[in-house]
Amino acid sequence: MNVFDVEKESTLKYKKKHLLNFSSNDYLGLSKNKALLKQLNQQIKLQISQCSSRLISGSSTKIERLEKNLSSHRDTQSTLIFSNGYMANLGVLSALGDKETVIFSDRLNHASIIDGCKLSNSQVNIFPHNDCSILEELVKKTSTKKKIIITEGIFSMDGDFSKLKEISKISKEYDCILIVDDAHGDFIVGNNTLKNYSGTPAYFNISKEVDVHISSLSKGLGCFGGYVGSSKIICKYLINKSRPFIFTSALPDFLCEIADIALTNAKKGTHQQKLYDNIDYFHKLIDEYNILNVKKIRYSPIIPIIIGSEKKAMDISTKLLKKGFYVQAIRYPTVNKNQARLRVSLSAEHNKHQIYNLLNILSRILK
Repeated sequence: MNVFDVEKESTLKYKKKHLLNFSSNDYLGLSKNKALLKQLNQQIKLQISQCSSRLISGSSTKIERLEKNLSSHRDTQSTLIFSNGYMANLGVLSALGDKETVIFSDRLNHASIIDGCKLSNSQVNIFPHNDCSILEELVKKTSTKKKIIITEGIFSMDGDFSKLKEISKISKEYDCILIVDDAHGDFIVGNNTLKNYSGTPAYFNISKEVDVHISSLSKGLGCFGGYVGSSKIICKYLINKSRPFIFTSALPDFLCEIADIALTNAKKGTHQQKLYDNIDYFHKLIDEYNILNVKKIRYSPIIPIIIGSEKKAMDISTKLLKKGFYVQAIRYPTVNKNQARLRVSLSAEHNKHQIYNLLNILSRILK
């Protein structure tokens, strides 16, 4: 496992070498935002942690304020803060699923969803990635009363959007519970008219069709933690039944306060516009350098460059490292065999000079 030290802006220190980081999920660059860091120093003066679970003495006005503001952000009745996004997925699926439930899960869903499905004791049907016709066939022939469909908003390794409009129609027609893990779309995209950056369901104008919104505070928001937005009755049920919520320490108050400040900052839209410009510029250069096997997906900060061979992907990643660029090679079992890739994560923090240098070097390596 490589060990890195964070430096200023989008750089890392690795074995005395300075690297440009193209593998972070800090899409808006908020984790190193100077105004937020200044606020952080003020927020941590009283205590580091409540050192207690929410149901003992860990709940606070600061957590509740963040939950209220996230409910407004996602347009849900209620919100619960979890320790991280992984635990949010485990907590929701293990609580809502049971032996009388059938879960329909996209083949490319994140490991936390896969693990949550296992913990639920439900029957799990995997449908091919974004294949709504097969999803509908599977749902239609299921006689079980309680059905859950779960998908991601933007997929973490492919960077593409879920077909949420089609999936929400299937969910509604066949009376399913629709769950969306929007860790990589939240705060990045949203309703284009309202400019609310409320995530992928808002982008497709189907927010009200989603029964449970799951997301992260440690990606687009640049902070730490996870959350679940839903109806009041589902959130109350999770408080009483979700073991990852009940039996773990509450998210520290200072992290909740800084996330609240970051949320206000993210709503301005300036960071998103810079990110969108970087994404457009990246794809423009991809075309100019004729780099193949790259999907052009507008607004998605995750850009996989499919290499195929696991060894070749690792070799290219190592060569980029030597040239001062950290781009992680993703290989089996995270992705399918012979689908190894360089997973480029763009941030509002990157500048065009850095992006140009990365693709200039990469194009030479690929020749």
